[in-house]
Amino acid sequence: MSSIMSQRTPTGLIIAQTIGITASAYACGSNMSLSFISIPAVMQAPAPLAAKQWYTVFTRGGAFGIPCALVGAVASGYVASQQDRGSLAFKLNVAAAILLPCIGPFTIAFIKPVNDKLIERMNELSSASLEDRAVEKGLAEGETTHALLDKWATLNVVRAVFLVAGTLCATVAAVDKKENIVFKGVGLATGADRM
Repeated sequence: MSSIMSQRTPTGLIIAQTIGITASAYACGSNMSLSFISIPAVMQAPAPLAAKQWYTVFTRGGAFGIPCALVGAVASGYVASQQDRGSLAFKLNVAAAILLPCIGPFTIAFIKPVNDKLIERMNELSSASLEDRAVEKGLAEGETTHALLDKWATLNVVRAVFLVAGTLCATVAAVDKKENIVFKGVGLATGADRM
């Protein structure tokens, strides 16, 4: 006979935790890799090519990152719904479910204006020669393709903080086994007013 503290976590909950943590960790890692691996390589290219390469990185990154963040959020929300509302695991999973999709509002508020400028630069430079060093002459210092790429990479790292925090919350909630067991409708009370 197993005791209450040695009961296994239900398989469905383990699967949801695994999916949530894996999806959010993938979104986090892929997001960070854009700023630390992809964009530095893109910035080595001349402006017309760099703008095109950024657009490819941007569209492919979004195609994977956004769904993974949403899957992580939904899975964390489900896991939270299966836990005692007073437990640390519940609070951490709710935090993860809130933090992970925050990349959307952050993107709209802070990154979309830079995205729009980079797309505009890509379109303007679509017929420019790669050898033309003066292709961006006359632009303000912060408005060149490379300056915009640098700004984008920096904002992207800031955006990843939501993913890092959400992933850590979901992970800590999963490994904090002392509060993962829920008995709906059953409670223990202590003290004089326990009746």
